[in-house]
Amino acid sequence: MKRNELISVVICTYNRAELARQAIASVLAQDFPKSRYELLIVDNNSTDHTGTMVQEFCDSYSNVRYILESNIGLSLARNRGWREAGGEYVAYIDDDCKVPPSWLRAAASVIEQVHPAAFGGPFYPFYNSPKPAWFKDEYGSHVQGKEMRVLKDREYLDGMNMFIRADVLEQSGGFNPDFGMSGKKIAYGEETDLLYRLREQAETIFYAPEVFVYHLVRVEKMSLWTTLVMSFSGGYYYAKIARQSKRGNFLVNTFQMLKVILKIAKSLSWDLLRRDRHVYPLFQNFLYEVSYQLVTDLGYSVGLLGK
Repeated sequence: MKRNELISVVICTYNRAELARQAIASVLAQDFPKSRYELLIVDNNSTDHTGTMVQEFCDSYSNVRYILESNIGLSLARNRGWREAGGEYVAYIDDDCKVPPSWLRAAASVIEQVHPAAFGGPFYPFYNSPKPAWFKDEYGSHVQGKEMRVLKDREYLDGMNMFIRADVLEQSGGFNPDFGMSGKKIAYGEETDLLYRLREQAETIFYAPEVFVYHLVRVEKMSLWTTLVMSFSGGYYYAKIARQSKRGNFLVNTFQMLKVILKIAKSLSWDLLRRDRHVYPLFQNFLYEVSYQLVTDLGYSVGLLGK
């Protein structure tokens, strides 16, 4: 395929028209020539007014395209995005993100300097509802340093702020549909799986702190129950990725799972009562920062035991 733009920005969306509107507007407000990027909105078979909302932008901007992907699943939508893209790089942001005006200019600088297989940067929170007293901004952020660098083996980009060379996506086959959100199903791992495979092919993945986005911390993500489910699911799907290359011993994995269960029980009782109130002023802080990390470990252990 002839690549006419430097960057194709892909926003995959499902039944979040007004959130997606905000994300689209922020991409179109870049201090970067519109001739050097296009914006593809992949509608994953929404039942709200996403289609008509996107058409408003298509009517006003020649570099915006609407694409309907009727097969529901984030990985399927992301794959449809890169297959339709005309840019040398494909950039992904979530439909509940906003990007600063300098986002694409900063990304173009990274491309010119190192031309990596993939790169991305941090995300910071924004809110459209009040925060609970216990919720810290750092819970809605992910920052991996202040300098541009190659990510280490166990470090990954965030799918809400990720640039990948189109030829690399084509050669790798893109995102695995066995991973990632699908409708209302909470599932993860599609970008981690892809980056895992790229590393196996000796591709270089860069972190660039100046290429940052803002990500909405939705009300449900400030719920302890939702966070619990997400913590377990994150560990479970990471284990599924790990199992593809190496499967551990069943008895060893079972023993490890039982150890994690005991640690969780201890953290929810004795450790919670004895917590350092200066470090964890509210019990929710201890749950989020300590107990739920163990829940992620439990999800990983369970995932290793699965088929």
